[in-house]
Amino acid sequence: MKTPGQKNQVKHNLTKAALPKRKNPRLKDFDYSLPYVYFLTICTRDKKNVFCNHDLNSEIVNCLKQERIEKGIAIYAYCLMPDHLHLLISPLERGVNVSKFIGAFKSKTTKIAWKYELKGKLWQQRFYDHIVRKVESLKETCEYILNNPVRKGLVENRGDYEFSGIIDSIYM
Repeated sequence: MKTPGQKNQVKHNLTKAALPKRKNPRLKDFDYSLPYVYFLTICTRDKKNVFCNHDLNSEIVNCLKQERIEKGIAIYAYCLMPDHLHLLISPLERGVNVSKFIGAFKSKTTKIAWKYELKGKLWQQRFYDHIVRKVESLKETCEYILNNPVRKGLVENRGDYEFSGIIDSIYM
């Protein structure tokens, strides 16, 4: 007869074995410090609506702006939604790694969230990225990001949403 601990271990092993191994969303052997334009989506852990507090949201956006300066990243557009963040960014010079920028941002913002009594990890481990190609319109991607609160019914006019905007000009 198995003890309760052994039963839980068997159940855990079966659950782990049944789950497919997650594919790494980063492009294999791609240098994420190349000065391309990246469209990123970072989701909160378990896609919970975390960003519903004005003061927390303001601190998160301020942290984003500070990290932009410290890490040398251009932020063309951003939108902090209740359960995710959209960014359109680019390293300003070669050697600035997008993944490291996101890692530092996620770490700092998690600590900010703890001040608001949120517990544990704030963000999902991975983020989604899309390298914007020349044939794609940067303006259309910015429009998509900035109109997210309207599509989700948070505001009627995108200008009424406080936690999105354009920081750096696309036409540099």
